[in-house]
Amino acid sequence: MFSIEQWALLAYGINLLLVLSILFFMLYQRRSPQSLTTWGLTLFLLPFFGVLLYLVLGSRKLLYKKNKPNILLHPLESPPSNPSFHAPLPSAITQLLYANQIDSVTYHNTIAFIAEPEEAYQQLLKAIHSAKTAIYIETYVFELDETGHAILNALTEKAKQGVEVRILFDAVGTLNLYLNARSLAEFKRAGGRYGFFQPLFKGFLSRQMNLRNHRKIFIFDGQITFTGGMNLSQDYMGQTSSSERPFWIDTLFKIKGASVNHHQTIFMEDWFYTSQERLTPIAQDSSHQIDHNHATSITTIPSGPDINSDALFESFLLSIHAAQKNLIIASPYFIPDSAIMNALMMALKRGVNVCLITNQTSDHLIFDLGSASFIRQLLEAGGNVYCFPSRVMHAKLMIIDQQAAFFGSANLDYRSLFLNYEISHFVSDSQLIKTLMEWVEIKIQEAETYQPSQHKVHRFFENLTRVFAPLL
Repeated sequence: MFSIEQWALLAYGINLLLVLSILFFMLYQRRSPQSLTTWGLTLFLLPFFGVLLYLVLGSRKLLYKKNKPNILLHPLESPPSNPSFHAPLPSAITQLLYANQIDSVTYHNTIAFIAEPEEAYQQLLKAIHSAKTAIYIETYVFELDETGHAILNALTEKAKQGVEVRILFDAVGTLNLYLNARSLAEFKRAGGRYGFFQPLFKGFLSRQMNLRNHRKIFIFDGQITFTGGMNLSQDYMGQTSSSERPFWIDTLFKIKGASVNHHQTIFMEDWFYTSQERLTPIAQDSSHQIDHNHATSITTIPSGPDINSDALFESFLLSIHAAQKNLIIASPYFIPDSAIMNALMMALKRGVNVCLITNQTSDHLIFDLGSASFIRQLLEAGGNVYCFPSRVMHAKLMIIDQQAAFFGSANLDYRSLFLNYEISHFVSDSQLIKTLMEWVEIKIQEAETYQPSQHKVHRFFENLTRVFAPLL
């Protein structure tokens, strides 16, 4: 019979063995020094619980290639002779992505920028009502509030009409629906199909629960796609807002043209992984060809465990280093890794005007603490930071020298850059960027200057949370 001291020594030995095994495994993966330090502290300071945290949250994309095959995006068009398509930054981004096995530039597209929640809601409902053959929805959040019910009812009606309707939810983002899917019974009876990406119980057993699908892709008849930061709930869009629940600040983009085919590929791969149903791509309608004289090039950049490398992170890093005059970033969660933060500090030293639009307080306290230390550092180095006192800012944008831009679902944080399944886009269309700049200027006028907390205790917890930033 063991004594208490012997049991304690045995537990200590087991925990030490587990910790050393995890650290050796992380070294084998060539994890970053910051990640190794963070997990080392967590594992040693939280016996057994730290091991459990690693099993749930320590996932990294390299482990899961065997579970979800890489998405392959193939070239669809030949480059035009227009010199704007061959400017230094677009050319460098194209080369970088090509080296990462992403060949996803399309040259003949149109993009409509939608910033008003009411317009986004009306356009989405119009697209649903107009669909003739297929509707594919992929979203992180889908709440059955007033907005969600209206969208679900419209999708149910289309399914009754024989339209192929597929909805892919993330099991964490739509947790209420995942735990209680009875609200989807009528939709299913009507002929619609739905799936939950990375179900929690299965994900926990396979250590994939931490890898969430954050992509927003809404495709109609293979001809139109909506994408950006907006999920499907009253927070993001609707008929009207209320003083109790004002709309979040967010963006949506309506795309027509060859880029829709790449969005179809991404959705169909995600759907097959979840449901094992292989969908047939819908060809572009030749009667709706894009005017080549007014076409926009789009580089579609999926990121996550189903992509060969950290191509989106590398694209952001390259663009920050390439900035010469100004760099505008909109991100609700600003928790950059050391390489991104160092690049921003260098940009400020080079005289680049760096502007961040984010939240004073967001919908997640722990993320606010995680962001605060980085925002304070940016401010102290001469950056400009704007936030909104009474609304959540959820848009994701990066505009470089008013000549190129990124938009999509990815935040500038560890989770979006290294863990989640995301979709982003790179564009260099002058008219679109002019429109984005007008939106940015309006938002800056509506915003307030970020005010870091002056309390020493708060600052201590900011810096403490920063140590654990890779876990967020």
